[in-house]
Amino acid sequence: SSSTASVSDALLQQLEQHHEDMLRLLRFLEPRDMASLAAASRGLRDTLRKPLATLKGCKGDVAACEHQLELDALLCGIEELVASAAAVAGPLAHCDVNAQLVHLEKALHTDCRYFYGPDWDVKPGKIVSRKGTWLKINTKFSWELTDNEKLYLPAGISVPVLQIGGVADASELKRHDWVAQHQRAWLKPAIARTLEARRGSWFVYYPHFEDHGRILVAQVDTWMKRTVQLSGELEPFELLYVPKGLPLRLATEAVQVEEEWEVCRHQHVHLHRKVVLASPPLAMKQDKYDVYVGQGDDRWVPQMAKQIPI
Repeated sequence: SSSTASVSDALLQQLEQHHEDMLRLLRFLEPRDMASLAAASRGLRDTLRKPLATLKGCKGDVAACEHQLELDALLCGIEELVASAAAVAGPLAHCDVNAQLVHLEKALHTDCRYFYGPDWDVKPGKIVSRKGTWLKINTKFSWELTDNEKLYLPAGISVPVLQIGGVADASELKRHDWVAQHQRAWLKPAIARTLEARRGSWFVYYPHFEDHGRILVAQVDTWMKRTVQLSGELEPFELLYVPKGLPLRLATEAVQVEEEWEVCRHQHVHLHRKVVLASPPLAMKQDKYDVYVGQGDDRWVPQMAKQIPI
């Protein structure tokens, strides 16, 4: 009918002009639905022929198909850029082309991180943390890595990924018996940088502290937490025990919790504050918990830790 044709034409125009809409369509439609849509008009059939072929080549893996289509679009952009450069004379045009090529080269770059499979739900185009866990630069156990070699993710975080794969590196496969349960995820650099910016952030229950601007002093035995979840719900690695009377020296003043994945965790979130320490915390292990003993040269007397009731 004429109404169906007009809808098809409008959709065709949108898909031809906006590559992101094609990827969005792939996320929401099953392969058979894409095939039905392609049959709606000749124009849609021509436009969707390549995405459907790519999806078939990826065996229905939408995430892999999206990644391949993004690469194809970038390569197409390079070809068009080179073609236009050949038709334009002058050093200025050559300089502009080089700048755009550098931008496209950066866009093709991805960050590869390893994750422990049982801690995550793997979904098309993303992975979702089931509990507090890590993204790591290799398959070593998290406690063997430095803070700069891993990224903490609390429960319920959805991380967009370009591709997911198994562990293939021979040196990684030899590390330990649990490597087989690890997977690799390729992230856009912007996603990795966002997670890295969160590194070093802690959360405290504000009524337990006396606020002196960039110094918080514990008024009772309490915790620093990697997330605002209730301390009883967290694993030991997500907690740092802070004895009464010890100061926390901050890089900036404590701020209210505003991260979208934290604000709805429970009814007491508004009583928490997010803090970034001025220097890494010093801790000592007691039973299964880490006990805060200071920062830098400001170390609490370790022998007194024996008196702490955890």
